Amino acid sequence: MISNSVFKLPENLEVKLVAAKSISLPTAVLALDADTVGNCLYAACFDGGIYEVSLASGEKQILGKHDSYASGVQHLANGSIISAGYDGALQWFDAASRKPIRKVVAHKFWSWKMRVSPDQKMVGTVTGQYMAGGYKYEPAPEREPSVKVYDANTGELKHEFPHIPPTLSVAFSPDSKHIAAANIMGEVRIWNLETGKLVTTITTPDFTCWGIIKSHLYIGGIFDMTFS
Repeated sequence: MISNSVFKLPENLEVKLVAAKSISLPTAVLALDADTVGNCLYAACFDGGIYEVSLASGEKQILGKHDSYASGVQHLANGSIISAGYDGALQWFDAASRKPIRKVVAHKFWSWKMRVSPDQKMVGTVTGQYMAGGYKYEPAPEREPSVKVYDANTGELKHEFPHIPPTLSVAFSPDSKHIAAANIMGEVRIWNLETGKLVTTITTPDFTCWGIIKSHLYIGGIFDMTFS
């Protein structure tokens, strides 16, 4: 998840990025995914909307809305779309009919990040609100399980795991047997999804720091990560 390697480009190599297409949406995009054939994009937006965007025409259709910011969206090979939002909910949509399938209230607070496992059998979501827990302003204990794993096909809750809130990011291993979650303190916890047991904890101070005005306020955190 964290690499110590340093890569250098050859001095004579020029890299130029050219925009192939520009598509506007009503509000800013917090998450984006494509369908399996690359015809459509699915966007989770500030207005809570989950939008389907045709890459050929740029035509946009709204599939549904969250009650607050939409923070995550992923398209599955079975033709369903799963989204997450700051309303703490997970929503399922059918891509063909563009109709909702189900809604699950996963958290009482925001879903910071949502990920579908590589085998597309599970969906992981993380939550947590920063509240001062002591005179050093260390985070208070969680008020609900910070990490939850659901069945991607049925919406059934499979696992609940504890972490120190707010837990900001989540990732599945390539074989879908492990899940990792990381928080504002730069702490990564990894669980085995077959046993439900905590495998290891990795802590790094490189992703968090004190406030710039010398207040005891944590800023930063690990907002995204992936298994190599």
